Amino acid sequence: MQKCGAEIKSDIVHFGEPIPADVANQNLQEIQKSDLILICGTSAVVYPFAGLPRIARQKRTPIVTIIEINAEPTPLTFERISDYLIQGKTGEILPRIVDEVKKLTFGRG
Repeated sequence: MQKCGAEIKSDIVHFGEPIPADVANQNLQEIQKSDLILICGTSAVVYPFAGLPRIARQKRTPIVTIIEINAEPTPLTFERISDYLIQGKTGEILPRIVDEVKKLTFGRG
C-alpha cells in the first residue's frame, strides 16, 4: 500500500477557515426551529456561530429558551441573550443534566 504523505484533516473548522456553506445553512435552519438552546463552554465571540443565539432570540416565535453552561459569563449573559447561566465546567454540569433528564424521561431514581 502506498502512502501519500499528506496530513489527514479532521472534520473541524480552524480559526480563519471558512465554515462550509451547507453546515452554516443547516445551523440557521435548526436555530429557527429550536425552542431550547444550550450554549456550552464558549466565549461566544467567534462568528458566525456566536451570532446564532442572537438570531434565535430575535425570532421569538415560538418562544426560545437559551441556557449558557460556562465557567464564566459571556457577552450573551451581559446582553441578556441567555435566559439562564449555569456557571461551572461543562464536563461536570452536562453529565448531571443528562442524568436528571433520564430520571424525568425514564422514571429512574
